[in-house]
Amino acid sequence: MLREPTFGPVRQQRWKRLVTVTDPDDFFSQLDEAELVTGDDADSIQSSVEQTESAEHQESATTASESVTSTKSRRRTVSPRYVARCRFCRCKFKQHRIAVRHEGRCDAEPVSQCQYCGKSHTRTDDPEIHLKTCEAYERAETRLEDEDDSDATVTDETSEAANSEDDGHFSRQFIDTQPHEFKAYLKWDCSDRENPLRSYFGLRSLQGEHDFEKHGQLRTSIDIEGEELNVEFGFDECGIAPRDSPNFELDEVREYPIRVYPSAYSSWDDARSEARKRAYFLISPRWPDIESKEGYSTLSNPYDIEGYDVEVTGSYWDFEQYPHILQQALSALADRQGFRYSNPTLLHPEDFAPDQIHRSSNIIDGELHVRVKDGKTGRVISFDGTLHRISHLLSGDQEGYTKTVRDDRECPGHYYTTTIDSRRAGQLIADHELAKEFKHYHLRNPDAVEGTALENPKICVSFQNSIHDGTLYWDDLDQLVKELDEALLNVLEWSNIPAQPDDEFYVADDYFDVSGSRRWRKLLPDQLPRIESKQDDQLVATMNQMNSTDAELVDTLLTDGGKTSPKELAESIGVHLDTIYRALKRLSPLVDHTYGEVQLGSKYIAQELTGYIDTVTGSIQSGLENALDGLTRAESYADDDPWSRWLDRYGGKISRTDDADPDELDVGFKPSTIEEARRILREGALKWSQVTDEPIRNFGFEFAPAITTVDGEHYAPKHFADALGTPG
Repeated sequence: MLREPTFGPVRQQRWKRLVTVTDPDDFFSQLDEAELVTGDDADSIQSSVEQTESAEHQESATTASESVTSTKSRRRTVSPRYVARCRFCRCKFKQHRIAVRHEGRCDAEPVSQCQYCGKSHTRTDDPEIHLKTCEAYERAETRLEDEDDSDATVTDETSEAANSEDDGHFSRQFIDTQPHEFKAYLKWDCSDRENPLRSYFGLRSLQGEHDFEKHGQLRTSIDIEGEELNVEFGFDECGIAPRDSPNFELDEVREYPIRVYPSAYSSWDDARSEARKRAYFLISPRWPDIESKEGYSTLSNPYDIEGYDVEVTGSYWDFEQYPHILQQALSALADRQGFRYSNPTLLHPEDFAPDQIHRSSNIIDGELHVRVKDGKTGRVISFDGTLHRISHLLSGDQEGYTKTVRDDRECPGHYYTTTIDSRRAGQLIADHELAKEFKHYHLRNPDAVEGTALENPKICVSFQNSIHDGTLYWDDLDQLVKELDEALLNVLEWSNIPAQPDDEFYVADDYFDVSGSRRWRKLLPDQLPRIESKQDDQLVATMNQMNSTDAELVDTLLTDGGKTSPKELAESIGVHLDTIYRALKRLSPLVDHTYGEVQLGSKYIAQELTGYIDTVTGSIQSGLENALDGLTRAESYADDDPWSRWLDRYGGKISRTDDADPDELDVGFKPSTIEEARRILREGALKWSQVTDEPIRNFGFEFAPAITTVDGEHYAPKHFADALGTPG
């Protein structure tokens, strides 16, 4: 007798239907209705698999009757060997469920087409690489440049028509994302010059000409794109020991900060406190065999450059502008030399030429953002919103620095962040390599900006150097801009916020304009459902092949949590280390095994396994292989509405009541904390609301939910509707 698994009532009924033994003689009545696969001319997988059930039964029936049928007769009655064939990759399928899973995920299926030459692209193709060799694209770009040069007096009406036409023929128009925070270390090697450190001595000479005690910081000004900016010069103590060289006659080495900020502000601190456009440069000398003073950390100069190391930070400038701002500021400071000394040591701004930046220069931080109207970002920050789902599906079980922050203390959605590492960045958007933080936030004191553009939240994507695999060099700046821009545009699209300029959704401020430009960016369908579906497929397929060691290994990971080693697993389960390695190979779709560490692949996988592992273990111990087969089929034919999936996922059981009281909702899944229990119930309320089209608060009137944590703490709120908010 089959042992019934412990999951939700809807899936429980499907299980009973699927594992019921059917009389093999009944299968012969289906043979006349079955249709053979026609071969390569089939229009799609879906059209090829409709008769799958009868085809599988035919094969079983033919096997059962082999002893009483002739060879010739058996050839007439046996079903086709394959039930479907993909018309893109030409793969053949023997089972209906595998064919259905393959549909829409085939790497050979064309998903786009070059609008210039008409060549088809698959999911793995990079359109930008194709454009580098596309002759039709080059001809179109050349024609556009010629038209722009020849038509210098186009009217506004003609220009708008031309732009509209270009949108259909050239790269797509997207909202212009605004650069925000930036930090880098830029280096210049001047060893080919007669005096490589001449500009450093020029800065030292400028320091000596100015009376800092009497006048404070040395100031001058520059003009950038019509905006007047203050340039502020000073000097700092540092930990660099004086150079042991006859050409270096200084007893004390200084570092020289240069600050650039709007002239409307009296100081750098005032401009920073009001989050204005600004740039900061700290110039430090470098030479081979450089040493630190006693008590200071060792300096790094891996390429033995003789020149300059400049720490760069700033806000609201395009990233590539910072070297130009530095050089312009140095030119303005050079003009201030000679006021006290008749023969000063001169600064040479050309030593900091933007096209001479050393290849070891690297980027630490970079961020792009948009400002969206308050109330339009619900799909970004909701309990089942984009930021939460990115963390839930892509972050490993207690892995490294994966972090999610949700802070609503100041206002709803005040500060939400989700961080993913380099590997998971590629899972979210193909070809991406940079670790990123996705952020939704309001200003620190929202009440202070009420009624202004700043009361609306920002949505940002930033580079996270602290968890990035490797170094992001200055030469990789284009990659940084492209990845941040693409990631932000995709998050907007997945959250039902248009990726094009739209005054209904976006709000302009002093630095962000609701404007767009044409550029090549990879805009994908929401990848999170695809990732969830893929993990579901891997979960069911792997569980169908588990043995007792596999089940114990998974149960140990679920019980202990976090990371462990293969050796510790072997000792805990009581098997040989080689057995653990073989189990890890079988469980590779669900378990991450790198550098001697083992952990479950994601929080989502851990959550799903928690609901199934008891059933799988019991089935293995009882030797009921058909039970797992039933589980596989139950998953293949599961209801697809979000509420049913939530009930099945968390083992939700509904007990109807006869009176006006809410129905009892008992959740079988055991969370680790009460806070997690609240989140699970709120997620269920959201799924119920999506299916019924009822206000989410009404969930609290329809059901009386109850859930118990792993520590035995019972959570059964009496007024759960109040926790869900007012009807909307």
